[in-house]
Order: sequence, then structure tokens, then C-alpha cells
Amino acid sequence: MGDLFEQRRRRHFVLLMKYWRLVFNDHFIIALFFLFGALAYTYAQMLAHVSPGQWWAKLFLTLWLGLIVHVGRLATLVEPADPVFLLPQTSSMINYFRRARYYSLIGGEAITILATVVVLPLAMATVKLTGFEVGEIIASMVLLKFAHLILAQRHLSLVANLTMLNVAGFSEPLVAQVITWWVSPTWGFVATIVMSIGHFAHLRVTEDADWAKAIRFERERMESVYRFFNLFTDVPQVQGKVKRRAWANGLINWLAKGNAWTFLYARGLVRNVELSGLIARLTALMMVVLFFVPLAWLNTALLVIGLYLIITQLTPLADHFEAKVFTHVYPFPPKERQAAFVKVATKVAVVVAVLLAVASLGVRLDWQRAGINLVVALIEGCLLTRYYLKTRIH
Repeated sequence: MGDLFEQRRRRHFVLLMKYWRLVFNDHFIIALFFLFGALAYTYAQMLAHVSPGQWWAKLFLTLWLGLIVHVGRLATLVEPADPVFLLPQTSSMINYFRRARYYSLIGGEAITILATVVVLPLAMATVKLTGFEVGEIIASMVLLKFAHLILAQRHLSLVANLTMLNVAGFSEPLVAQVITWWVSPTWGFVATIVMSIGHFAHLRVTEDADWAKAIRFERERMESVYRFFNLFTDVPQVQGKVKRRAWANGLINWLAKGNAWTFLYARGLVRNVELSGLIARLTALMMVVLFFVPLAWLNTALLVIGLYLIITQLTPLADHFEAKVFTHVYPFPPKERQAAFVKVATKVAVVVAVLLAVASLGVRLDWQRAGINLVVALIEGCLLTRYYLKTRIH
């Protein structure tokens, strides 16, 4: 059974690499470079104004480290056909799930340690920590993540009390962090060890594995992975659901003013949940980034990059109706079709530019910076839609 998991792990790794190559393209790497630079600069500026003993910093550390444990789920790689073909081997699945736990532990511990190291400068500015106490905090986070994966594994048992396991999985990390930051890191480490002892006694998987539950958990995990990749590229496993959105009627009517092609492009944009959802999520992400970046020139640079990344996502919309045979008999020349696409794209660019400019007001409500960003965004939007997109779809 261990060899079976290794085969599935290699196949799963190949699948993930196929999508990771599409995620980390040139445009995204440039955006990450500016994004992490801006966040690091803002973080460094904030630390200079943090005084020891501030309650909000302790509350943030408690919530951050208490919730980051839940990032990185148990990857069992169980398939829907396993209850039929592996049912006689149920008693031998101990080795399979052990391999699954170790595989999940690598990525989960890496994320947990990285998230802990990121907030350590804030912790040291808030609480006077010794080197030994820093080691205790990191060790307690490692133990909490290990215990979290054991709890996830115990969910797969037929006799598992899901309510009790869910309460324990959510409350124990928060309790450990409350003791760490409001009492003492040493006592927090002791509390983590005490709470983890009971979970370490359940390292072995019981023979009464619930196949239906294991399949459902793995399907939900993969759906979350596919939804993340779907932010950057089309994933066949993610299928949009047909649902009427009455609130979008006004938006469609505003976008569809013109000829038949503007009507089609407006409907195609709003109804295409992958494309419209991608634009909405990228816009929301860039608004959050611009809101928290205080440096004026960096804020404007991020706005320019973000608007470019959002508008370029509209390129597939130009060929959205290419496979529809009836659109080729419309009594409109190709230039009118191209003009209709540019018209719809321009309206979208204007809306996105206004939203990003409003978000750039920031906490201090810097109207001068927002006004400059609005002018820059409108000029860039017109250049992208009237020249760049025309070249891309020609």
C-alpha cells in the first residue's frame, strides 16, 4: 500500500507542476516582486512604530498563529474507485495513510514555519523574547501542525465524533497561542505538549476507515486546489454553475449599448464565470494591496501593473463566439466586431481604474495621490484597450 501511495504521489506532483508552470509566468513574477517589496517596506515601517506590550499586536499574533495551523490539509489522494478495488485491503491501509500524513506534513510544516518566522519581528517588538523562547514558539507551532494532521486523519474513522474533533482542532491552537502571548511562551510550549500527547496516541489509523468520508474530504481538498489554479488559467475540473444574477441586469445593459456584438460581448463577459470571476478577484486583490501601500510612487507603480494584468485577461473574450457558426452570418463587417470588443473592454477598464484609484486613498485618505492615480489609470486603460488589445486580437 505504501508503493500505491508513492505512485499516486508522483502522478499528483506531475499534475501540480503542470499548473504551477502556468501560475508563475513572467507577468505574475513581476507582480509578486513589486507586491512583496511593497509589503516588506510597509511591514518594516510599521515595526518602527510598535511599542512593547501593545494589546492589538498580541491579539494579532494569537489569531495569526492560531489560524495558520489550518493551512495545509491532509492529502490522502484517495480515488472514487478505492472502495471497490481496495475494500479487501482496508486492514492494510495503515501504511498508506501514514505515507499520506508524512507527505502532507512536509508542505504543512513548511508553510507553518514560514508564517511563524514572518511574524517573529513583530513578536520581538511586542514581547521581549530570548533565543530559547523563540525556539519554543517555533517548536510549539511544529507540534500543533503535526497534531492538526493527526486530527484530520482521525476524521476518516467510522466511529469518529466529528463535532468533538472539529472543536478540538479549532480551539486547541488558539488556546495554546493565548497562553503563549498573554502568559508566557514557556507555558504555551508546555500546554502544546500536554494537548498533543493525546493526539500522538492515535498515530495508527483504525481498521474501520470510512471510505465515503475519505473520498469526500479528498474531493473537497482538490476542489480548493483547482479553484486556486483557476484564478490564473482554465482548469477543466472547475465547472461553472448556471445561476441567474438579477443584480447584473443593469451592468449588462450598460455594457451592451451599441450593436449586436456589444450585446454579445457584454453577455459573454458577465455569464462567463471563469473570466468575470477572475477579473473581480484580481481587482479586489489589487484594491487591498493599494489600500495598504503608503509609498506614493510604489502605489502608482502597483496600480499600473495591476491594471495591465487585469485588462489583459479580457483577451480570450474576443474569440469567445468564434465557435458559434451563426455569428459568422451577422451583417456586420469584422471592423465593427473589433470596435464592439474595444468598446466593452474600455468600459471595463474605466470601472477597474476608478475602483483602484479609490482604493489608493489608503488609511490616510490621500486625495492627491488618488487623483494622480485616477488620471494615470484612465490614460493607461485607454492605451491598453485601443492599442494593445487591438494588436493582441488582430
